[in-house]
Amino acid sequence: MAGVRRVTRSILRYLYPLYVLLIVLQVYFAGEGIFGARDTDSPIEDANQLELHRGFGFFIAQPGALILLILALLAWFKPTRLRVLSIVFPILLIVQSILPEASRWISALHPVNAFILLGMAVYLSWALWRGGATAVEEEPTVGTV
Repeated sequence: MAGVRRVTRSILRYLYPLYVLLIVLQVYFAGEGIFGARDTDSPIEDANQLELHRGFGFFIAQPGALILLILALLAWFKPTRLRVLSIVFPILLIVQSILPEASRWISALHPVNAFILLGMAVYLSWALWRGGATAVEEEPTVGTV
């Protein structure tokens, strides 16, 4: 199991910085869609300008979140903070994809949650790259001294 943990922790070490970039791209796509919609006469809900944001968001929030959750459970970081954040991050990604379908006041949490996710991804990236020895510390196997 130590080998599986080591490999999944290495994968997550690269996936979290990728998610930082993907979330920044999503914010850009949302802004482009909103400001692109003002050039048309249709309401923003009917506008096709947000399709890039919606489509790209589906892939990083649905299959991507499932992959991240599986990897986080397999990695099972020893520091409790990393373990909890690595499991909560994909759950919040799934919630992120559900928020726009809710009522007006609940949907307003969509951009707030995006910035929370960005902060979590930055922290997890930083934690895994700054001191890999403490973040990715292996548990001693039974029978070794």
